[in-house]
Amino acid sequence: MAVSTLILKNFSLLQPLPDKTLEQLGRQSKLIEVPRRKLVMEKNQIAHSLGLLIDGRLQGIDMTLDGREAGLYFIEPNDFFGELTVIDQQPATEFVIALTTSRFLMIPSTTIRQLIEKSPQIATIINQRLAQRLRESMQQRTLLTMPSPVQRVCAQLLQMTIKAPSGQQIVNYAPTHQEIAIMINTTRETVTRVFQKLQKKGIILRNGNSLEIKDINHLTDLAQGEPKNDKKTE
Repeated sequence: MAVSTLILKNFSLLQPLPDKTLEQLGRQSKLIEVPRRKLVMEKNQIAHSLGLLIDGRLQGIDMTLDGREAGLYFIEPNDFFGELTVIDQQPATEFVIALTTSRFLMIPSTTIRQLIEKSPQIATIINQRLAQRLRESMQQRTLLTMPSPVQRVCAQLLQMTIKAPSGQQIVNYAPTHQEIAIMINTTRETVTRVFQKLQKKGIILRNGNSLEIKDINHLTDLAQGEPKNDKKTE
């Protein structure tokens, strides 16, 4: 069954395309739904399609030498994944798993490469995403050098914080403590203890699936090294 153009138009990557092209793309696209913890993209395998997430949440992960998961990045709705292996036709350098029940489209890599050749706008969007992923990877590597789990938790929250139209500093669809733990190389229990302290001090506030950063300056201070009046959190 062809994928509706209304679904395709929700993706900023595809919005530059005319309706006729979107209709053709809809016939070539495949809609997939997976449960939580399902493997979506496998490391060391060439991805034959570009994935576009409709809803849910995915995470790029790798495995450490001792077999532990190491979180690399999150994939949110309207984002895409597998772009590197689609472009260079080399094996994927990480796994992608579903953190929640998720739905996504798979568009054949040959089709995406044709779109890149024909549409400078599509090429620009994908190049910008690749550059963003590289910057996120560099930031994550720097974050992991921080000596204190408190610093790493706070720095991770800062990286995910956006400014809402209302002016509030928020983390949309805040990750679970376990998801943060594998991003910053610590335990879920440690992340929970840090969150408890941040909430007790009024620095963060849980609001449904999101976090509101009530004191961005204090959170920044903690990420840079605990102020003298803040004792050990872990």
